[in-house]
Amino acid sequence: MRIAIDTNVLIAALTRTGGTSARIAQAWLDGRLEVVASPATIREAELVLGGGWLARMVSPESIESLLDALQTRSVLIERPPQVLDLRLKDAGDLRLVEAAVSGGARYIVTTDREFLRARGYAGVEFVTPAEFERLLREADIE
Repeated sequence: MRIAIDTNVLIAALTRTGGTSARIAQAWLDGRLEVVASPATIREAELVLGGGWLARMVSPESIESLLDALQTRSVLIERPPQVLDLRLKDAGDLRLVEAAVSGGARYIVTTDREFLRARGYAGVEFVTPAEFERLLREADIE
């Protein structure tokens, strides 16, 4: 199953290692899921996760390892077409939708309320980590 993971879920995976987001990230790292990304979504993750504030909460090695996985173990969509008919305030969210749609993702996993209010776009559902974990259990992928 292909998904796209919002940066806020990656932060939660790093800061709450026993939580739902961490289990989703581990499923990806274990090869049970494919994550779709683009140069723009990777750049956003690097900027947000690489900021010094997160290194005060988790080890720099953990951050570096996750960013390395995002760069090397994602299905990279080089130039996804722009999404022009979805209204989201954060341009980074639009870049994530573009990568997800172009890369054939079924879900975008996010905790962003504005994002979640849209619920989906072009066949890609926007779900919380808890909703996605339940979907994984139901699909017996986990």
